[in-house]
Amino acid sequence: MNNSEKFLIRKSILELARTGMPRSNSIDDDIRHNNQNKISYETVNLWDYVTALGAQLSRPAYDPYRETINLDTTIGRSSFYKVNLTIPLLIYENMLFSDDVLEAVHRTLNRLAEEGNVLGFVSEEEIKNTTASQRKYPWFKKFSSNTTANQLKSYQIDSPQGIVLEFGDHNSIKLLKNLRKEFKYPILVDISNIFPTYINEILDTGIDGIIVDTEKVKKQNEIYKNKHAIAVIHDTRNALNEYSKIVNKKNRSNLHRDCNNNNNNKKSYHGSAEVTLVIAGDVNTTGKIIKSVALGADIIGYSTSMLIAYSEIFSDRLFEIDFVTERVYRHMIATKEEIKGIPAALGYSNFHNLTPSDLRTSSIEASLQGDILLEGVDKTYYQIINGILDEYIDENRIQLNLEERKEVIKSLVRH
Repeated sequence: MNNSEKFLIRKSILELARTGMPRSNSIDDDIRHNNQNKISYETVNLWDYVTALGAQLSRPAYDPYRETINLDTTIGRSSFYKVNLTIPLLIYENMLFSDDVLEAVHRTLNRLAEEGNVLGFVSEEEIKNTTASQRKYPWFKKFSSNTTANQLKSYQIDSPQGIVLEFGDHNSIKLLKNLRKEFKYPILVDISNIFPTYINEILDTGIDGIIVDTEKVKKQNEIYKNKHAIAVIHDTRNALNEYSKIVNKKNRSNLHRDCNNNNNNKKSYHGSAEVTLVIAGDVNTTGKIIKSVALGADIIGYSTSMLIAYSEIFSDRLFEIDFVTERVYRHMIATKEEIKGIPAALGYSNFHNLTPSDLRTSSIEASLQGDILLEGVDKTYYQIINGILDEYIDENRIQLNLEERKEVIKSLVRH
């Protein structure tokens, strides 16, 4: 620890003694700010302040080379056909690339699928010269927000294994309802443009999952303009959890009603609450993938441009199909092993067992945006402030209703 860091810690203790209130920013923020001579915190990436807890005596680590680490992910609610991925990634087509690059991606995905490593591919059209019989990986056909019902009907809808529809406006609800009746495979809806509006109405149409691009949300939603991807993922997962509670309650109520009426032939079915969450945007490394899944993501959207960049392919060799295929293949295998290795080190044999409780942060802002426990105290910053407020209310016998309490908390955390 250098003198600058010691000074900041002493300053923090003196500030607490003087004000009687916890700090509004973390010591790590000040240390990094001071060491890097930054003028503001705007460039700080909150991902860097979030860490995962390693395995403990009560939860020993797994050896991914000897023991099975399950990455399997299913897309599809109970009444419909399902798509199974053995690596929880969806690759998005980038139209800027040549046909040669896309052909290399197709060969890579086929080779991976042949070896049991199944990823999904999202594009407006199948890769040229590719037929369903040649394709061994699931293909999701992408439709724009201005797609009409007639256009969907005219399309041979049984060709892809799934559909991705960009949500336009409230008129898309009717389109989704009709689409659900005609298409038996999974339907994913990209709600980045309208997040978080209409989530429950969209899910009530029977679709199988939603896609949220964190970068698009931050650009188009004023509420999230100054927030991090962590907040977007956290809030989306909370919305899906609330929806699950509503659906499960309806299903239990209908089951009870049908039993009482002894009329099982006329059951009202509201569908399964299990909705897949695909997160895209600022999730471009294995570490971010793991943290995103712990915060609530099921699948990560991975663009073709990111795939090419991380495969370290030089531009002068982008037209060599065999070279590009080999580099992309190696990158995906390495990514898979990393995705397996980190949960194993945390003591999990199933990738999707990761939860927010496995994360800790040194950043107050990260704790507020993602409801992540703070290092050393195992409480979120919100819980700390809430506890202090409870003590103050009890000591001074103050009466606050729920809304007043929320306003006080909001002013204290400045969130």
